Amino acid sequence: MSLVLIAEDEEALLEVFSEVVEDLGHRVIRAHNGEEALLLARTETPDLVVSDHMMPRRTGMQLLHAMRSEPGLSDVPFLLLSAARPQGREAAQTFLAKPVDLSTFEQAVSSALQQHGADRQEAPPAPREAATAVSLAREEMLNWVAHELKTPLSSARLNTQLLLRKVQKRGGEDEARSAEAVLRQLDRMNGLVSSILDASRLADGKLELKLVPTKLPPLLEELVQEWRDLQPDMDFSLHILEPVEPLMLDAERLREVLNNLLSNAVKYSGTSRHVEVGMTLNPGLVLVHVRDWGVGIPASALPHVFDRFQRADADKGRGHGLGLFIATSLARLHGGSLSVRSTLGEGSTFTLRLPRRN
Repeated sequence: MSLVLIAEDEEALLEVFSEVVEDLGHRVIRAHNGEEALLLARTETPDLVVSDHMMPRRTGMQLLHAMRSEPGLSDVPFLLLSAARPQGREAAQTFLAKPVDLSTFEQAVSSALQQHGADRQEAPPAPREAATAVSLAREEMLNWVAHELKTPLSSARLNTQLLLRKVQKRGGEDEARSAEAVLRQLDRMNGLVSSILDASRLADGKLELKLVPTKLPPLLEELVQEWRDLQPDMDFSLHILEPVEPLMLDAERLREVLNNLLSNAVKYSGTSRHVEVGMTLNPGLVLVHVRDWGVGIPASALPHVFDRFQRADADKGRGHGLGLFIATSLARLHGGSLSVRSTLGEGSTFTLRLPRRN
């Protein structure tokens, strides 16, 4: 089984191409733009890239040139699709004009993978990309940020906790409230630093998952109960309709995705104060949704909610605009995706799709 990276900004086409490639017996990871595709390719080297040309954030040709310039990705076969005929398209192993014939597409994918397999048998595997001076400097900077910011934050938090314990023993209610407020702000700062580091490592393709067989229903039950304890004034419901086999997941990173969705649902639940978590099964997929009946997201903001530093509302004090970017990036590292449906004034539903690999 080969790994095929498919980059296509049209969701309907992405679904069709993915289904066809999976029916051929291969594993698929999906990207909705060229920048995301490059990030995923750096994270897990594919055996084939299938890419549209006209995509946001990096065109198919720009993706091809970027991969050809990186030693670890330079020999990955590239199948370019386009309704236009971009200049330089001959640099790709195969070019198919849209609309694409199904049989032609299947044959092109199979041929590219067979040729790549033959090439790898004839020659020793290419070494992993050597770290450049720039990437080393960037990683060193991230490590410095983590140390120089998180170390004093940890110290401040521990000292504040000690202070809170002392004032609670004395019965100083005003001082205790002040110490608790400081703790909350320190936690916000720590969360922001962690998000910045995660976003940087995701963008550089340096964040790796620790995948192990994981039972999803108990994880969801535990997570929802934690939120019930944390937000007793909210009504959290959980609906798991069918059993599912263990999935290959990084449980902590998946909790990060779902915590972000639940946090947003609570923030924007409005007067309904109700959040629903549900799990259903589709062929080859597990779908987990988080729904609220709150303020909703404007239609103009929906295409950008998963971008870095983008927010669905104008209240800049309610977040840093990295949460959904990190969540969707982690979903895609799992081989899945994250999508949203929303109507202003009626609420939002975020759906996490995770692959079932039997």
